[in-house]
Amino acid sequence: MRQKFHVLITDAYHKNFHIEHTILKSIGAELHIGYCRAEKDLLKFNSNMDALLVSYIYISEKIMKYFSRCKVIVRYGVGVDNIDLKAATKFNIMVVNVPDYCSEEVATHTLALLLSLNRKIMTFDSSVKKGIWNPLIADPVYQLKGKYLGIVGFGKNGQALAKKIRPFKMKVIAYDPLVSSTIMDKYGVKKVNYEYLFQQSHYISLHCPLNESTHHLINNKTIAMMRDGVFLINTSRGAIIDQIALYRALKKGKIAGAALDVLENEPPKANDILTMDNIIYTPHVSWHSEESEALLRKKAALEVKRVLLGKNPINIINKEVIENKK
Repeated sequence: MRQKFHVLITDAYHKNFHIEHTILKSIGAELHIGYCRAEKDLLKFNSNMDALLVSYIYISEKIMKYFSRCKVIVRYGVGVDNIDLKAATKFNIMVVNVPDYCSEEVATHTLALLLSLNRKIMTFDSSVKKGIWNPLIADPVYQLKGKYLGIVGFGKNGQALAKKIRPFKMKVIAYDPLVSSTIMDKYGVKKVNYEYLFQQSHYISLHCPLNESTHHLINNKTIAMMRDGVFLINTSRGAIIDQIALYRALKKGKIAGAALDVLENEPPKANDILTMDNIIYTPHVSWHSEESEALLRKKAALEVKRVLLGKNPINIINKEVIENKK
């Protein structure tokens, strides 16, 4: 008789779970729904879980040790910075992400933020609501044509943005040590080093993963390289930006405005940067559409199914686990 599998959705926020349930039921897996916000919440569940489906909660070595039967942790999304990769590899737990479900959404959201910054939409909206009818209140406003857009990270999301920005006739440059100039050329993008990108760009859009080399990539030193009046957009990971350095640069006018879909701490606690008028905030939603959410959940559940049936997942992060099992 085949072993019954148990799968835990750790920090559920979806309206329903019929996609995951349908896919996992086909292999006799029982789906458990958790609304966990802290480690102690996870420890309330039975330790017999064979797989975890994770959104934002941090999965530590302690949690992996507790779920001793766990074979795979699948992140609902691209980044896996909320999972202890070293610990997962130590316990031979596969860590899997879903990298190809929302590039169109992220690029569209980024473009919307860029246009809102360029046209000073928030300033105009706020002034009209206050009874001020003044078309010059947000000056200076400049056209996009001929301005430099610097894309940091030229994976699927950066590439999708490069395609969407073409009609605006901006000069697009990109920094990504892992992507060749040949690939960038196909998108009409010039490959540059990050110093040049910071120095030249009128708009900077972040699309790189969060790791040791990109943590606080935007800091006092790199901000000092930037041209005065630059606009900064982040739809990647909050910790890529040193928020204290950003706050100072916004106060001084070095950075004219920022649009942040992600923050270092989510949800944020009250602080000075949240009260600034020259920042647009959205709540980590650039990935979202009805279509992308359905695709994400389907792909994540199918990865769990593959592993529980003894197959290799498509998008494994710590490939060493597969090597160890050979």
